[in-house]
Amino acid sequence: MPKRKVKEEKAPKRLGKKEVLIPPIAMGASLLVALVILPHFAPPPIPTKICLRSQNADQFNLYPRVQVIVDGKQNSLPAGVGNSTVNGKECLHVIHTDAAGSTIHIEYIRPIRLTMADFMKIYSPDNKTISVVDNSSGIPHVKTLSLEKYNIHYSYYSEKGEFTKVNKPSDFPPFVNNMVARLELTSSSQSSK
Repeated sequence: MPKRKVKEEKAPKRLGKKEVLIPPIAMGASLLVALVILPHFAPPPIPTKICLRSQNADQFNLYPRVQVIVDGKQNSLPAGVGNSTVNGKECLHVIHTDAAGSTIHIEYIRPIRLTMADFMKIYSPDNKTISVVDNSSGIPHVKTLSLEKYNIHYSYYSEKGEFTKVNKPSDFPPFVNNMVARLELTSSSQSSK
């Protein structure tokens, strides 16, 4: 019987310099596309336009306070600020009130920086009216105030230990836990006296 020839195994082919560099270059290019180019064509959503999907999925929560003072009297924010209907579906915004009072609730899937300007976009979407809860008679009732009839002053309790005035909501620092912001409305007729 003839002897079979045993095939010798060839040593694995060594990768050249080009083959070694291809994977890191491809990963770098895909990272560049993901971080630099895509955000220009598909920017992230605007936080004030996001509807929360589930209250059980929140991971980041802040509870700042917003005091509303109308003609020197303390009023409250109504329950349901930031709870609206969008395209026929219930929408709970990232910044909202859970109950009547001065506490607002910011919740999101990750830490987020929101200011009084963001809150005002939700609290007064038309920038003409706001709703407040007046409890001066002992019986709380909701009033809708026309902002054009009031002079508005903004301030927040700062690290100086006093309320620091700001010109407009966008001048506020970002909300943090236990921050106290103040929205003072004085009737235009009272300020002219």
